[in-house]
Amino acid sequence: MNEDDLVYLFAAHEKSITDIKKLDSRLDELAPFEIAKLEYLYSQAERHAWRIAGHFKKLYKYHEGMAEIAQGQEYKAVRGDGKKNSTDGQYLSRIAKGEQLTQAAEYEGDFLTWKGVAGTYERAANSLKDMLKAITAEGGNQSRTA
Repeated sequence: MNEDDLVYLFAAHEKSITDIKKLDSRLDELAPFEIAKLEYLYSQAERHAWRIAGHFKKLYKYHEGMAEIAQGQEYKAVRGDGKKNSTDGQYLSRIAKGEQLTQAAEYEGDFLTWKGVAGTYERAANSLKDMLKAITAEGGNQSRTA
């Protein structure tokens, strides 16, 4: 995913959240159709969040892979001149690996955050399904509580 796609996803996510807030602000007054629409909007926001999470997961997996490559290349370079022993190579190559793993950790944090956001939206959509079931069980009468 390129930078433009990511910008589009963030904008689409924000639009979904704006639309959700409009309906959610009057949740106790919503008609069943509006509740279903709100459920749809939460599902839409969830899809955006999962795609954003996927982007960050790709980045953190990339940097984890690059960490292994960097460690191997550094070990090879240190040992290549014949002046350093294998222990020196091991320790010096860990520095290169650590730099990549530090970057991977940042992306992993972003991935976990967006994964959690997506899960929150899923639970909200499920709650709305339960509300619609309750409305149906009550014969379509929706009590209005403030």
